[in-house]
Amino acid sequence: MVSNYLKLQYTLLSRHIRATGLPVWLAFLLLFGLCYFAYYALVQYPLFGCYALLLGNFQALFLLTEKNRNDFLKNTYSKYDFHKIRILENGLLTLPSFIILFLHNQWGYAVLLAILAIIFAFLTFKAFGKSIPTPFAKKPFEFIIGFRRSYLLLLVLYLLAGIGFYVANSNLVLFCVVCIALACVFYYQLPEPIFYLWNNHYTPTVFLMRKFKRGILQCLLLVLPLLFLYVIIFPSDLFNVCIVLGGILLLLPFAITLKYVAYPREINFPEGFALALCFSFFPLILALLPFYYIKAINNLKNHL
Repeated sequence: MVSNYLKLQYTLLSRHIRATGLPVWLAFLLLFGLCYFAYYALVQYPLFGCYALLLGNFQALFLLTEKNRNDFLKNTYSKYDFHKIRILENGLLTLPSFIILFLHNQWGYAVLLAILAIIFAFLTFKAFGKSIPTPFAKKPFEFIIGFRRSYLLLLVLYLLAGIGFYVANSNLVLFCVVCIALACVFYYQLPEPIFYLWNNHYTPTVFLMRKFKRGILQCLLLVLPLLFLYVIIFPSDLFNVCIVLGGILLLLPFAITLKYVAYPREINFPEGFALALCFSFFPLILALLPFYYIKAINNLKNHL
C-alpha cells in the first residue's frame, strides 16, 4: 500500500514536471544543480545558509501537514501506514538538505532538521480556511491564501528577528526581513480563476499597477514593524534598510509580472529561471522587469 502511494506520487510529480515543458531527467538534473548551489552558498555564508535551509524545509514540512490532505490519508490508510507514509514523505523532502548539512559538518542543524521531519509527521494544521484571520483585505486574494499557508513560518521569522534585536545582531534581523519578502514573492505562484479577471473593467496597464500597489503595501505591512525597530535600534545602518526596501519595490512587481506573463498557467521553468537569475544577480532585474512587463501587458489583453 505504501509503495503504491509513493509510486503514485512519483507519477503525479513526473506529469507536473512534463507539464512545465521539461523532461523529467532534466528537472532532476536542475534539482541536483540547486543542491550544489545550496552547498556552495553554505560555504560562503555558513550561518545564514543553515538558517535558510532550515526555514525552507520548515515551510515545506508545514505545507504537508494540511488538514484536508492528512484527513484523506487517514481515511484511506491504517494508522500505522499513515504515519509511515508521512515519515517517508518528510524524510525524502528533507534528505537533500540533510546531506548538505552533513557534508558541511553542521551536525546540530542536521539533527534539528531530522527532528523537525519526525515531529511534523505527527502534526496536522488547518492552513487554509476562515479560522485564521489575516490583516489583508479581500482584494487581491494572494496574500490571504499565502498568509494562511505560511503563518507558522512568519511567526518563526518574527521570533528569530526578536532574538536578533535582543543580541544586537543587525544582520539576523535583515535576514528575517528578506525571508519575509521572499515568502511574499511566492504568494504569487498560483494563478487565479479566469473569471476573476473577467470581473475587472480595468485596462491591462491599470490592472497591473493596482496589483503592484496592493502587493507592495501588503508586503510592507509585514516587514515595516521590523524595519521601524531596526532603524530605532541600529540608526547607523539606515542605508541597509533603504537597500531592502528598494529590493522589495522591484522584486514584488517582478514576481507579479511573471505571474501574468505565464497566465493562465502556473509559473513554469522559463519564468522561474528569470526569477532565479535575479536572485543570483539582482541588478539584472532592472533590465528584465520592463521586458516582462510588456509581455504581461500583451498577455492580459487576451483576458481583460
